[in-house]
Amino acid sequence: MVNQAIAASDTEASGSLIGTLLGNLNNTPVDNNQIGGIASSLQGVLQAKGQGNAGSLMSILQGVAATGAVEQLLANEQISAIAQRVGVDPAMVRSLTPLIAQFLVKGSNAQGGGLLQKVLSGEVDLGQMAGLIGMANKFL
Repeated sequence: MVNQAIAASDTEASGSLIGTLLGNLNNTPVDNNQIGGIASSLQGVLQAKGQGNAGSLMSILQGVAATGAVEQLLANEQISAIAQRVGVDPAMVRSLTPLIAQFLVKGSNAQGGGLLQKVLSGEVDLGQMAGLIGMANKFL
């Protein structure tokens, strides 16, 4: 399902995207459960913000992915709450969020169709997916 969303003809994703993300995740000093926890928390935020408007959420995600300006998506209290819930430093939430945003942007079209739509509908569990990416990386 994720592969189909990423491979859709109207998305920017490529095979090298996953490799790049794996490399970046591998360089973060955080374990798979924590990566998955951050991603799960982000999915909740995305679902709340994207209710009926995946297109405007898409432009926010593009900004976060391009600039790393996590504040476009998360308030400081949300960053702190996610960090506390997952048991990581808020800086880790700030560094992983643009990677996750980049993954969603590349796997979605400009209107938020594709991967973002699957995440918003709950069809794709972002936390499980991030955990699997992190786990797969340990064996590559």
